[in-house]
Amino acid sequence: MERPTSSFSVQTIQTLDQLKQVWSFAISILDLPTGKHTLQYYTEQLPKTPTLLVFAEQDDRICGCVLASIEDDHVLVGPVAVAEDWRRMGIGSAMMREVETRAKEIGQNTLVLGAAEEAEPFYLSCGFQPNLFIQLPEPGAVERLEAMNEEYDVIWKAEQEGWSRLMLRTPGIDKGLQRKYDQGFPNCSTQYVFIKHV
Repeated sequence: MERPTSSFSVQTIQTLDQLKQVWSFAISILDLPTGKHTLQYYTEQLPKTPTLLVFAEQDDRICGCVLASIEDDHVLVGPVAVAEDWRRMGIGSAMMREVETRAKEIGQNTLVLGAAEEAEPFYLSCGFQPNLFIQLPEPGAVERLEAMNEEYDVIWKAEQEGWSRLMLRTPGIDKGLQRKYDQGFPNCSTQYVFIKHV
C-alpha cells in the first residue's frame, strides 16, 4: 500500500453516525478494554462535551481519533488511535493539541490518561508527566507498597474496594521500579498514568 500524504484535517465529532464510524475505527486499531468507556458512554458524552471527541481524516477516510470526557476535576483522555499507515506524520500530536485547546476553552486545565507501554514515548513527547500507578488486590497493603519506593514522591494513595493503590511521580519512565513492583508483588498491576496541566 502506498504511504498517504500528510494532508489531513482534525475535526470535532458532530453526529452519532460520525461517533459510530470513529468508534469502529478505534476498535479496529486498539484492543479497547471493556468497562465504563464504551460506545454507549461516548454516545452519552456527545451532547455534553462534543468538543472533546475529535478525529482526523483525509479524503473522507478516518485516519485517527482521540475520545476524551470530563471526569471529576479533569479531562480523561480515552482511546487515542492513528491508522498504521499514518503514524509518525503528526496526526496524534495534532489531535492531542486540539483536545488540549478544547479542554482549556471549557475551563478544564488537567488532562489524564493511561497508556499502553508502546505509546509512552508519544505522551512524553506531548509534554505529559509520567506517574507510576500501582494497584494490588489486597486491602491494607498501601504501606508495604510505599516501602518499596525509595526516591519518588507519592502523589496519591488509597484503599478502595479491596484494592491498595499508590501513584508515584517519576521524572521519566522508570522500568526498573515498575519491574521491582511487578516482581515484589506478583498479584499487583502497574501502569504509567500521564498527567498534563494546560
